[in-house]
Amino acid sequence: MIKNKFVILVNFLLLLIIVLNPVGSISAGKDSSPYIISTKKIYTGKPYASFTSLINYKGRFYCAFREAKKHYDPSGEDVGIIRILHSKNGKRWQPFLSYSVDGIDLRDPKLTVTPEGKVMLLVEEVKYENKVAVLRKSCVSFFSSNKSHTELIPISFKPNMDWNWLKDLSWIDGIAYGYIYAPYFAFVKSFNGINYKLVDKPTIDNSPTEASVAKLGDKFFSVVRRKQNAYVGISNDGDQWQWKDGGMRIGCPKLFTYKDNVYTVGRAYNGKMNCTALFKVDQTSGKLVMLLELSSDMDSAYPGAVVKDGMLYISYYQGDLMKSSIYFSRIKL
Repeated sequence: MIKNKFVILVNFLLLLIIVLNPVGSISAGKDSSPYIISTKKIYTGKPYASFTSLINYKGRFYCAFREAKKHYDPSGEDVGIIRILHSKNGKRWQPFLSYSVDGIDLRDPKLTVTPEGKVMLLVEEVKYENKVAVLRKSCVSFFSSNKSHTELIPISFKPNMDWNWLKDLSWIDGIAYGYIYAPYFAFVKSFNGINYKLVDKPTIDNSPTEASVAKLGDKFFSVVRRKQNAYVGISNDGDQWQWKDGGMRIGCPKLFTYKDNVYTVGRAYNGKMNCTALFKVDQTSGKLVMLLELSSDMDSAYPGAVVKDGMLYISYYQGDLMKSSIYFSRIKL
């Protein structure tokens, strides 16, 4: 009896110490900033896999990426195909769908969920002849969890753009918003994901290309890749934008929001080997603050991002321009 009372007293004192001194608890050091829980290779390229996108749809993760022999081949002999994997828990991944077109390089797949509850795949078709691109157009396909899907449907623009590249998009309040960087850099929107209208042609120097958009509260935010520091756009209506210097150079941004904050994942140019990183966007100044680098001793970029139950899930490629694989990381926000 005395021994049991002693054990109870010791346990009570230990609990009291933890409550009164939370700094000494195991998890306290990690609660203030995001940290990586796990990283897993989910696909080995044959030999090259890159340009990822990630969604969670009806309780499953879906990861899309391009697979080819290398980053790109202007001769037209090596053309990329799009693969989509799915997983219930992010641990075991299985093939779901693939897309290919004879003689056409398929690039930059992007997955989104439409307001009608279907998955939309956005992809770029490129055809090369004599080491010159003679065709460049964006297409979409719609599919559901039972693998039923449409063929690739060319999207249209108003005004007409036969040569086009819609790099990324986000469904916001039932409308698809995104950026094109061919034939010029512009902000566009669509009500059905197929027919797009030009909204704005931002005057941004130093070759704006990859860009992403998100909305928090009543404000829109964008991050645009340039040859110098990224630009951060802030808008009250999605039409008129105020642009600010983000303070650092990043590539292939993918924006998302969590609670009261705006974040982006993308390629960090940090003086070492380029890596995928997590950034926070200052909603007033537009400055980007790097929060976390994903472990990498190789080139790493083109991420997809999903926020679910306080966790951030990121897909990205890691390797070089001739050989790379797809990775999946879990991060506590």
